Amino acid sequence: MSFKLVKLHATGSTNDDLKVRFRESELTQLTTIYTDHQTAGRGQMGAKWVSEPYKNLTFSTLLTVSVAGLSDFEINKFVTVALVEWLRKKLHVHAVIKWPNDILSVNHKLAGLLIENIYKGSTRECSIVGIGLNVNQTDFQSFAKAISLCQITGKKYDLEELLIDFLTLLKTELKHPEKTIARYESYLFKFMQTSIFRKNGIEFTAIVSGTDNLGKLLLDHNGTLHSYDLKEVEWVY
Repeated sequence: MSFKLVKLHATGSTNDDLKVRFRESELTQLTTIYTDHQTAGRGQMGAKWVSEPYKNLTFSTLLTVSVAGLSDFEINKFVTVALVEWLRKKLHVHAVIKWPNDILSVNHKLAGLLIENIYKGSTRECSIVGIGLNVNQTDFQSFAKAISLCQITGKKYDLEELLIDFLTLLKTELKHPEKTIARYESYLFKFMQTSIFRKNGIEFTAIVSGTDNLGKLLLDHNGTLHSYDLKEVEWVY
């Protein structure tokens, strides 16, 4: 194992912890903080990430010089593709990327990502990749659209072994990130299919046509291509 793991029994946010450590000391590529109990996990645009203690993987890992030539959205593409391919190839779990940063399996949310990029002026110093993966949890209470690896496969998993296995794959993929990024659309949820969306409370149908360079979702609505930013439209699925 050629990356540093830091385990915390409980914390508010592994992303916040890793940001503090990055500011205070020099950290190596793929330095990773993970925890048994994350009390203030979050997703995109302030959404909360709720995880039952000791049941799931909640971790943050550091990407530095290896992604210096990539845009912020290309980093998102790289990580989501790597995670989906790891789930498919290593765990034999069919997974797809639901724009912008959810991982679905059997139309339920299996994982979520929050990538925070730290800039100094116009230069990105690093990317902090936070991932929450539902692993051994079986009761999601009010989260009807959530699912775990255990529910899909019927197996129980060692959380640290899963983490090490994923980071090992991520390290390999970092040698040629552009090749990983090129596979993004092949894993995009409902790509080139007609789907239902909701905007301002009104539902409409559109064909999912991919994403633009800024990371906006491209939808073909009645023959006209429209782009949508985070939270501008809601999937209905």
